Amino acid sequence: MARAIAARNQGDDYQARWFWCQACRLFGTHTKVVRVAYEANNVKSFDDIVVYFDGMIDEEGNNLHAEYFQVKFHVTSAGALTWKSLIDPSFINATSVSLLQRLKYAQEKYAPNGTESHFILYSPWQIHPDDLLAGIRSETDGKLDWHRLSDGGARSKFGKIRSAWREHLGIETDEELRTILRPLRIRQGRTLAELGESLNDKLCRAGLQAVDEGCLCHPYDDLIRKLLQCGRTEFTRAEIIDICKREKLWMGESTIESNDYQVGIRSFLRWTENLEDDTDEMLDLLRWFDGRNIRSPELWQQQVYPSIESFLTTKLRPSQRCDLHLHAHGSIAFAVGYCLDSKSGIDAAVVQSTRSGREIWRPSPHPDPAKYPSWEFGSEIISEDGTEVALALCVTHQVTPDVKTFIEHEKLPVSRILTCTPPSGPGPGSILDADHAKLLADQLSAHLKTKRTSVERQGKLHLFVAAPNALVFFIGQVARSFGSCIFYEYAFEDNLPGAYQPSLSFPPI
Repeated sequence: MARAIAARNQGDDYQARWFWCQACRLFGTHTKVVRVAYEANNVKSFDDIVVYFDGMIDEEGNNLHAEYFQVKFHVTSAGALTWKSLIDPSFINATSVSLLQRLKYAQEKYAPNGTESHFILYSPWQIHPDDLLAGIRSETDGKLDWHRLSDGGARSKFGKIRSAWREHLGIETDEELRTILRPLRIRQGRTLAELGESLNDKLCRAGLQAVDEGCLCHPYDDLIRKLLQCGRTEFTRAEIIDICKREKLWMGESTIESNDYQVGIRSFLRWTENLEDDTDEMLDLLRWFDGRNIRSPELWQQQVYPSIESFLTTKLRPSQRCDLHLHAHGSIAFAVGYCLDSKSGIDAAVVQSTRSGREIWRPSPHPDPAKYPSWEFGSEIISEDGTEVALALCVTHQVTPDVKTFIEHEKLPVSRILTCTPPSGPGPGSILDADHAKLLADQLSAHLKTKRTSVERQGKLHLFVAAPNALVFFIGQVARSFGSCIFYEYAFEDNLPGAYQPSLSFPPI
């Protein structure tokens, strides 16, 4: 009995903290959130938390009115989500109505075209890797990929899922099923502890009192449950401020980190779900990716780079100061720097995550080299027949062994590997600040100019980089001096020796 009560309480805490994460969105500088609801009483499904918008556009360009969350907590990882879970009422602790039936009801009422609202299952459980649901759920945004699900006839593996789901929902056609599934998102949530850490950061930025680490009583968990008992379920920004003032949880207006133009670019969704709340303009590249992996290799050059170049050209202007939120692949940070070199006339800084929080990394006009450690450069011959050079930038971790494996496997025409490592060795704190990053970028440019032979400079420079995006951006700003080069991304999901893939080539083709 005690364990069951504890599990229920943890589930309530999980839902409460996710509510407050959404409530903090009300305080974003550029938020389009107008109110949030807890245990909304106007819907009978996906009603745990609701976020209402004004002027929000989703990743497909549709007007988005609301996000409805079904929060499903599990005490342990002893289980996984499957395609059958969606039609099993017991999965959501129900006796007769399944999650998919709840989705149908909600879609018919709040997203008749399948686009007006999103219905999000948020749970720390993963999809079972061997289940067919894993093959149709996008790692990019949590949608179910209809193109994959619709593949094959009625007797195919996905055809059997479609048939089972149609029968369960009492519908006749795949087109009806597609409309019902279109607004569904399945997102893997953080652990309860991770959610608390993320919430503390959001509370501070919203002007609310953070919760002390190790505190047994969480004031925000208790507060939302008391408000629910009083019949209060929907809240605007002003109402949240008024409530938190009375509870002595209000610290003051949210801090605006910078008055500069805020620009966001993302190719990852995790930890960046609400980037639009913090930016004036945002480029969403999620459509071209499935998790960290590009959907098709040619999209790097055909879609990703043109999108970056067009976005920066149309949204920024010479002499403008801007802060860049680069929640994206290293290739993209490099490309942004390449587009915003000194000739662009744009004063760009990068919002960099550090151990002490987010910092705006804008180099001073004349940084002092004597204050900072420089690179430790190395060179290793790997082939007498090659004519090109590989650069292994080992800032956050060592990459040289994987680079060697990749070059050998792909038979690249590389004669030697140039390595760049901080004097203290690779690590997350090896780059001290913006001035340090800018100096390192300039030193790298000078090194490549003097340490490559004339033959090597006529060939490609192969870039393998493990470094913070701020440093990669500053390197991109000086990369026109590199000549022809190609950037490689590491396939983290594979975690195999030499698991690199070519991404962007410069100058752009």
